[in-house]
Amino acid sequence: MSISLREKKRELLRSTIEKTAVALVLEHGYDNVTVDMICDAALASQRTFFNYFGSKEAAILGPAPADPDPQIAENFIHHPQGDVLSDLTRMMAAVLADHGDVDMTLWTDRRTIIRSNPQLLKAQAERFGDKDEELVALVLRRLEVQHGGPGTPDDRLGDQARLIVNLWWGITHHAMKLWSQAAAADHAPDPQQIIDDLLILLDKIKEA
Repeated sequence: MSISLREKKRELLRSTIEKTAVALVLEHGYDNVTVDMICDAALASQRTFFNYFGSKEAAILGPAPADPDPQIAENFIHHPQGDVLSDLTRMMAAVLADHGDVDMTLWTDRRTIIRSNPQLLKAQAERFGDKDEELVALVLRRLEVQHGGPGTPDDRLGDQARLIVNLWWGITHHAMKLWSQAAAADHAPDPQQIIDDLLILLDKIKEA
């Protein structure tokens, strides 16, 4: 689907504002940067800033983790390609691919800021906690389908679903580390190649 010129301009302005906010916070510290400072540096109005982000905190944290497309989620539940952990990795990789390239410099700078600020760490943990519960519910639906639906005699499917999601977060952390290393070495990261390599590695681990 093509993107209109107006949408491109909106996305460019949004990107300019968030990059400006992150750069200012890196230079001056989170508590010393105001929305006025960000707007002045980004040549944007406060109205535009709040339409895009709602708060300084949101501008620094960046977009919330995206949800999978409903059809992708249904395919994950009802049409397995492999084991549940590998399929979860494939599904969430597809979600990331649908939302454009990751700016590794911006991602790294955000991580630096968040790690040094308890308020931002708490806000990020709450965000990822919400996403965690959504993914657990999705994985649980798949397990229930595989085991005969809700009410299965296996009363530990919820525990299995939570463990699978926790393992997926570990895989995600490893993938982002590989991506960051590639970017630091001036190699253009290939997201699909990283995912393919991880899936091969997962298969080897399961065979060990």
